[in-house]
Amino acid sequence: MSPQPVATPLTVTTATFAQEVLERSAREPVLVDFWAAWCGPCRSLAPVLERLAGAYAGQATIAKVDTDAEPELATRYGVRSLPTLAVFRHGKVVDAVIGAQPEGVLRTVLDAHVERESDRERTTAVAAAGAGRVDEALATLERLASAEPDRPAHFDALVDVLIDAGRLDAAAARLANAPVSREGDTALEGRRARLEIARAATVDAADPVGARLAAAARQFFGGEHEAALEGWLGVMREAPRYGDGAAQRTLRAAFRLLGDGSDLATRYRRRMAALLH
Repeated sequence: MSPQPVATPLTVTTATFAQEVLERSAREPVLVDFWAAWCGPCRSLAPVLERLAGAYAGQATIAKVDTDAEPELATRYGVRSLPTLAVFRHGKVVDAVIGAQPEGVLRTVLDAHVERESDRERTTAVAAAGAGRVDEALATLERLASAEPDRPAHFDALVDVLIDAGRLDAAAARLANAPVSREGDTALEGRRARLEIARAATVDAADPVGARLAAAARQFFGGEHEAALEGWLGVMREAPRYGDGAAQRTLRAAFRLLGDGSDLATRYRRRMAALLH
């Protein structure tokens, strides 16, 4: 059942956080105000949050966590300054600001995550690409990315469809001209990593070493991550200079996609370092 629109800030506790924030954020953004009664800036922010709760009812939810009463939540989300305002979407923090921000700033933060008509268009376009209507999908995604550069999801979907369609040079050109403001963006780096592995999958299969690189890339995209890492490590061990270090580049790309906290990435990163040194 979808949550009912909330026109006033929700008071959230450790016991209700999963339902009121994490589950609700699957349907709409939830702005959580981590505050405390002794914090003057927190008190000055309260009427702003009241207005935002009413203005965004049905589009976003405003929630409040008293960090004195719920220290476990503050610790879990690394809250060190008050107020801290974190936007949750699909169970994760996707944006955050610290301090008593003006209402206009908070509206801008929320507007970046509230669903728009263009988001529904993007979803339809991605589905069209999956059904084989790639040119139709790309036309829509090109238009959306151009019209709404403040919506990174449009650009990301465009790059994803180009990579999935095997149009790797076009994807590379897009990534090379990504907005400067997104440098260091985890999502953007993940797409650069996907492109690197997709390139490995297209290496000439008539070349035995290239065939191994390509086979490992296909394994990785098929979910056989450890087998892929083992394959690339083998190429690196036996032909470290092949393709100007293609095995090393592809391994590093895979580590980015697996995530810094991945046990698999940690193990193979150590093995790669041992080979290098």
